[in-house]
Amino acid sequence: MILSIGWKNVWRNKTRSLVVIIALVLGIFGGVMTTGIMNGWIAQRVHDCIYIEVSHTQIHNPQFMLNEDIQYTVLNYDKVLHTLDTAKGVIAYSPRVKLFAMVQSDWAASGLVIRGIDPEKEKKVSEVYKRLIEGEYLGGNYKIPSIIIGSKAAESLKLLNYQVTAQKLDSIDKSLYPKTIIEKLKGIGDKRFRKDKDFKVALKETLEQKDFDKYADRLTKYFSFYRMNTSIRLTVQAKNGTIQNPVFKVRGIYKTSNLMYDGMNAFVDRKALNQFTGLSDSEVQEIAIISNDNETGIIAGEKLAKDFPENSVFTWRKLSPEIAMYTDFMWFIGYIYVGIFLFALAFGIINTMLMSVLERFKELGMLMAIGMNRVKIFAMIMLESVFLSLTGGVIGLLISGVATNMLSKSGINFSFWSEGLESIGFSSTIYPNVTFDNYLIVTLLVIITGMVASIWPARRALKLNPADALRNE
Repeated sequence: MILSIGWKNVWRNKTRSLVVIIALVLGIFGGVMTTGIMNGWIAQRVHDCIYIEVSHTQIHNPQFMLNEDIQYTVLNYDKVLHTLDTAKGVIAYSPRVKLFAMVQSDWAASGLVIRGIDPEKEKKVSEVYKRLIEGEYLGGNYKIPSIIIGSKAAESLKLLNYQVTAQKLDSIDKSLYPKTIIEKLKGIGDKRFRKDKDFKVALKETLEQKDFDKYADRLTKYFSFYRMNTSIRLTVQAKNGTIQNPVFKVRGIYKTSNLMYDGMNAFVDRKALNQFTGLSDSEVQEIAIISNDNETGIIAGEKLAKDFPENSVFTWRKLSPEIAMYTDFMWFIGYIYVGIFLFALAFGIINTMLMSVLERFKELGMLMAIGMNRVKIFAMIMLESVFLSLTGGVIGLLISGVATNMLSKSGINFSFWSEGLESIGFSSTIYPNVTFDNYLIVTLLVIITGMVASIWPARRALKLNPADALRNE
């Protein structure tokens, strides 16, 4: 009977109940989406960190971790490889030569970390080859060896240029730009610009201010191009201490979600690099290892650390402690945001239930006068609040489930903040990820919020004197 009365009381004032339910739906939607975006963001960052930057485990000479000198190579290399071939939890590994070099193009110079790799082995531990935006991966039989550099490094070396060519004008998407804009662009001519700000100055002088504000960024990106097959000279120290200046040709540009990584790392074939450094095939500064998953990687890394006490073996949690912190605490931060949403909703429920109690003083007094005890009055009001919370919660979770399922496939594009996000290693496209546990926890939080929020109105009802309530007009 209490259940029936509580449910009917919810719908006595439909407008007020619907307002609370809509507020609950919006709150749940916001909470679930916030949790999903947080999860997606962290999952993307952890994935990119492991499969592009650090791998699950790395092996180094202990001295290399103190002084990254070319002579500090992995100890007992052959024994290490033999063990890795049969080690449990090791899916793939890639030996790397890791050097610091000054890299010089015809227009600029920059310091880079040069990674000498075995291209096919590297593909099994790193997804850099999947992030090529121009050119080709390492390989091919070229007289001058190839080098792959990041998009940010290409900008530093002034290999990213801007030019309004007739070919690009002919192929421009005419549905995106007015005909007058395209005609005005011809006035810039085929002059080549080495900086985006110089190209934008030319655009500003050509276009009207309103057109410049609307199209400048898009046109700058469209008319940009990388100078592929450009020769760049490396200055590296050989094993015997001499300075070498090998020349490589830029045949690939990659772009990850981390601008700092793109600006610092370049890849060359290890055999080609060894011709200049004097290192043998069994001398590498780093061995990167990939396991089945993150947890297996930690277990396998700890086992390898015992197998190779003469070397330093670090798992991804030690190599990138900020990522370990994200995985440990970001779920908690996500629920803080959910808590803020629910805290605001609690006030709406308190207000609604309090008004409901105040409007029914006489009715509640009558129920007490005919024998309904205070416990049942308390339970009835609590149930009204729980029904409101559950109705709004179920609808909110259904809408949130459909929305997150769609967005987990298409992604949410935060391109407006792409530069800022990529500067700290986060992708500008987020794929929300909401687990069953997330839905379960949010549902429980909604019910708890509804029950807690109804305690104060219920206490007001318990303090009623039936005689006074019946005299109330």
